[in-house]
Amino acid sequence: MIGVLKQFAPVLVTLAMLVGLAGFARLNIATEGVDDFMARSRKAIDELPIKIGTWEGKRMPLEAEARDLLRPNAENRIYFTWEENFIRYGATYSVIQAADSRFMTGHAPMNCYPNNGYSTTKQLDRAWKVGEFDIKGTEYGFRLVKANNQVEVINVRNFFIFPDGHFGATLKELDEAASNYRKLKYGVVQVQVVTAGEGLSEQQRDEIFKNLVGSKRSIEMIRILRSGIPK
Repeated sequence: MIGVLKQFAPVLVTLAMLVGLAGFARLNIATEGVDDFMARSRKAIDELPIKIGTWEGKRMPLEAEARDLLRPNAENRIYFTWEENFIRYGATYSVIQAADSRFMTGHAPMNCYPNNGYSTTKQLDRAWKVGEFDIKGTEYGFRLVKANNQVEVINVRNFFIFPDGHFGATLKELDEAASNYRKLKYGVVQVQVVTAGEGLSEQQRDEIFKNLVGSKRSIEMIRILRSGIPK
């Protein structure tokens, strides 16, 4: 009996592999409602306001390299300025939706900024309460020494919005979304608030984040971006 089993072992292994492959073939990438979700997302991102209270904004083009990398379904970068105690401040609010979550990894801050010459001076897990949302994200500090020996210092608050409704900030979460055939085609959204210089306090940065991410239109946009995958 053992000899017979040994004789047919290669055949049994082959059959098992074929059954496994057949099962995998049935795991079709989910695309239900993707086109409609992408259209709603694009409209919501495009409609972010360029004026919030006394804050005046102007739209900034996405760099060609980032566009080639992300192949975005939608993107909006707005540079806001405002005056406080006769001092003028600025902050960039950026929202980018990659139609395929596999494209976002290279643009995540822990990869993007160091690849462009910045050194990382701070990386902290953060949780922000904005509207009805508890947002899990990461705050970064980056420093760049330019060719003329001038130093650029920036603060980046970053989080991702996944179409199943959760917030995240890690490469592991991006990889999990990219490898999940039920989530892959619904994409992922990166949100960043970037401020420059060392003159702002943590409280001021908190207020900037709250004002930009927490504006009425921004909250409405977040609700849409969290609702991609059918329940």
